[in-house]
Amino acid sequence: MKKTVLTLLISASLSFTALAASQSVNDALEVGDLKAAEQAYRQLSTMEKSSLEGQILSGRLLIENNDTKDAFDLFEQLQKENTEHVDIHYYLGVSAVVMAQKASIFSKLGYAKDFLKAMEKTITLKPDHLDALNTLVGFHLGAPSIAGGDEDKALQYAQQIQHYDGEQGAVQLAKVYWQTENNTLAEQTINKALESYPKSSQLYFSWALAMSQQEKWEVSHQHINKALELAMSDEEKSQALYQQGRLATLSGLHLKQGIESLEQVVLSGDNPHINVEWGQYRLAQLYVKNNQLQLAKKILNEININDDDDNLKSHVKKLNKKVKKQLKG
Repeated sequence: MKKTVLTLLISASLSFTALAASQSVNDALEVGDLKAAEQAYRQLSTMEKSSLEGQILSGRLLIENNDTKDAFDLFEQLQKENTEHVDIHYYLGVSAVVMAQKASIFSKLGYAKDFLKAMEKTITLKPDHLDALNTLVGFHLGAPSIAGGDEDKALQYAQQIQHYDGEQGAVQLAKVYWQTENNTLAEQTINKALESYPKSSQLYFSWALAMSQQEKWEVSHQHINKALELAMSDEEKSQALYQQGRLATLSGLHLKQGIESLEQVVLSGDNPHINVEWGQYRLAQLYVKNNQLQLAKKILNEININDDDDNLKSHVKKLNKKVKKQLKG
């Protein structure tokens, strides 16, 4: 009897240890700390890695490392064996939408279809899955109708988000209204939401982006400054700082503020909350506008461009040529 109790205690202890180790990987991924997540994953035992939870974590690490084809293949196989598992459907959808962005024109539609199927199954299993709902709103606003994009569905999902989270729902509803040129409805939605969430950085951030798209520069600057003032997390702060810099490059206004903001988020090392390479490019743009050509040249040479990012590659090449020409002249 004593031996049985001891065996149970040891088993429970090992299970708790395995759970804690897996949770460490998950926690690191949630805050965008890839190095910590990989380190925690390496500490898992072979049995833990081969478990369903371990395989899901492996797939998430593949996504974060931009190995999305391998991630898609893994989650597709796991989905066949676990048809009612929410996380598997969700991450299958995430890997599919990234593959749709990377794929040739002949494969894009297939991956888009896989994305919609996976995400729709996710919210069928878990109607309050906010990450899936937010992703669906973004897809339906951004994708052409031939790929499944549908503004009416975007509105439907935004309303579903609002049912579970009033703040996020207002952000997404306003985004839908702005994109469908219902600007009055969008601003009414934001203003009404601010009555309930007066300290919402998200609401001001969304408003700032919309105003920048309409080239209402000073209004956009005001709202992004307010978003930064109200930022409650490192993610909100980093994203507001990045947008301050980006807005300065687009508007040509408040250059010094833009430079200081981008220096905070791109010169301090890795930042999991923004695309650092694009941040470096935006900072180089501001240095050029501010006639700091040597600093622009230095940071352009430091940008580590992903092979898949042809857009950034092209922008950096053009700016490099401009800087070299100005330095010679």
